[in-house]
Amino acid sequence: MLKIIANNLKKEKGASAVEFALILPILIILIFGIFEFSIAFNNYITITHAAREGVRLAAVDLNNPDLKNIIIERAYPLNINEDDIAISTPEGTEIGDPVEVEITYTFSMSIPLIGGWTIPLKNKAIMRLENYEY
Repeated sequence: MLKIIANNLKKEKGASAVEFALILPILIILIFGIFEFSIAFNNYITITHAAREGVRLAAVDLNNPDLKNIIIERAYPLNINEDDIAISTPEGTEIGDPVEVEITYTFSMSIPLIGGWTIPLKNKAIMRLENYEY
């Protein structure tokens, strides 16, 4: 009786090892996918913050020559350059007209066993121009 139970347990251990070997790659892909998605979401929050900070500054000082550099500082640690930032005033530059700051960033995602691809992240912030005296 004990030999039969012992033989059945050995067979089940082998089946468990095979099941684990089949599920492990899927589990690894899922875990790395969650990590990569978290990093992408963090990058999106970073460019959202940088766009808001930039449009706040542009709303009170649109002619500031360091405006794009300040936005780049706010987007740290992302590698954003001046070409990724668009500052526009679609209706003019009078007080009360909207000013827009748009940031575009490309996130490179890489998941083991699947490969990598890029995800474009874009955010736009809009505020009204204000009269600000120094």
